[in-house]
Amino acid sequence: MDDPVDALSLITELFSWIGIGLGVLLLVVGYVRGAFFRNWPETLGVVVLDDTGQLVYRWMGEDGVLYEAPCSDDHGHSPEPGDDVTVHVNPRDPAVGRIDDPSHEGRAFRTTGWILLGIGVAAVVLQFVLLIVSSTAA
Repeated sequence: MDDPVDALSLITELFSWIGIGLGVLLLVVGYVRGAFFRNWPETLGVVVLDDTGQLVYRWMGEDGVLYEAPCSDDHGHSPEPGDDVTVHVNPRDPAVGRIDDPSHEGRAFRTTGWILLGIGVAAVVLQFVLLIVSSTAA
């Protein structure tokens, strides 16, 4: 590699393979994960103390069964007993519910995938430019 254009061409090829390959993979993972969490129905739940004194939220499923899940302070909001909460229920398993909105699931994968895919495409374009530059210089 006696020419800096050759070295730059090799680097851009590496970026194109990594960017396009990993970008497409992350996009697929992000969209599949987002599809899994899409359309979770909402229901009304209430925060209570369970038998051990821990905060839980309870909701009534469409099947008439009362479900509960531990209430964690993940988002800086600490609910108090008696607070109403919106519970997003898994349509495949009504015993699985969450109080945070599941519509954001997969967004980090999709965003990272789009960024890597953009870098990969830009590297491919730069490879063509370097090819033209090196062929006109020869």
